[in-house]
Amino acid sequence: TVCSWIGRCKCSFWFAVAHDILGIFIMMVGVFGGLIIHDLFIYAGAIIIFLSLIWWVFWYAGNIDLVWCAVNGVSGLKTSVSNKLNTQILLQIILKQPNIIHMHFLRHLNITTLSTASPKHKL
Repeated sequence: TVCSWIGRCKCSFWFAVAHDILGIFIMMVGVFGGLIIHDLFIYAGAIIIFLSLIWWVFWYAGNIDLVWCAVNGVSGLKTSVSNKLNTQILLQIILKQPNIIHMHFLRHLNITTLSTASPKHKL
């Protein structure tokens, strides 16, 4: 498609772009408008541009592929060599330091026992 480079979070992307355009427009009105309250427009434009960072963070975070999705073969996600390497490194960390969060992750991967853990760490 034409806008395939935008990613999965199209609404966040377009909200961020709209806020950037609106903030720049309001700021330029303050700079070139010749109004008495020009500083109000300059500050308001800068604040709107700053708040657009929230939408940019949402857009960026929504386009991050999760490692466990690549492990489980969730459709629609690309599995690359780096994702497989990240998964192997993550599993090595989990097997060395078991705790409740790691146990939940291992249950999700259908791993029943930890090779380096004592018997009390059985799932």
